[in-house]
Amino acid sequence: MTQTILFIDADNQPPALMPALSRFLASIGRKGTRAVVAGNGVGDKVRGWESALEAAMPGIEVCCHVAPVRKQSADARLLFELAPYYHGEPDPSRLVMLLSRDDLLIAAAECLAARGHNSLLAFASASGTEPLAAEVPVVVLSSPQPTPAANSAPPATPSKDAAQAQIDARLVAKAVATIRKALNPNKQGGYAASAVGQVLAQLGHDKASRAKIIKSIPNLREAGAGPEKRLIF
Repeated sequence: MTQTILFIDADNQPPALMPALSRFLASIGRKGTRAVVAGNGVGDKVRGWESALEAAMPGIEVCCHVAPVRKQSADARLLFELAPYYHGEPDPSRLVMLLSRDDLLIAAAECLAARGHNSLLAFASASGTEPLAAEVPVVVLSSPQPTPAANSAPPATPSKDAAQAQIDARLVAKAVATIRKALNPNKQGGYAASAVGQVLAQLGHDKASRAKIIKSIPNLREAGAGPEKRLIF
């Protein structure tokens, strides 16, 4: 019996990937038999994945873990869940699929492959995303794009510089609104920098895009350093 085990980093891969994930698995003659989902509790990402998995793959076993709001805490939780597969005997009928762009989980997929396990990586496509260099197969999944309303008039075409500024302003405004909705300010004021980064990753932004958006937030101030770094806006 074939097994397809999904390990999902809910901090940076959105549940909107579910249709593309289902289509990919069907194209290779597989379906998910078990899914392990981990996230750090920002918003409702873990439960969103749970609902999407159960709706698209009836009968799949879903294990959810909400980790502390700390950088890479969800990655660490997934690594613990991966350990029995790593140490177990390779099974040619089993596929271990990791949905993440994080370095720790890329390395985990490569370690599994080095031990003889079938493993691959998958992540959401995003504008400006750089190709992922890995020693295992990589699948890029497309998120659904909003379609314009019927009979709506096409927008006026601004100049190249004005269009770029407008796009950037919209991205920043959307990011700020999402951060404020997903996070509660801490007692010292502002938001933990690591948590802000995870919210932006959930929106599909890579590391370079996240840094650009953060620097563009109006009236941004920074406090603290390292794990204690806060962004005040």
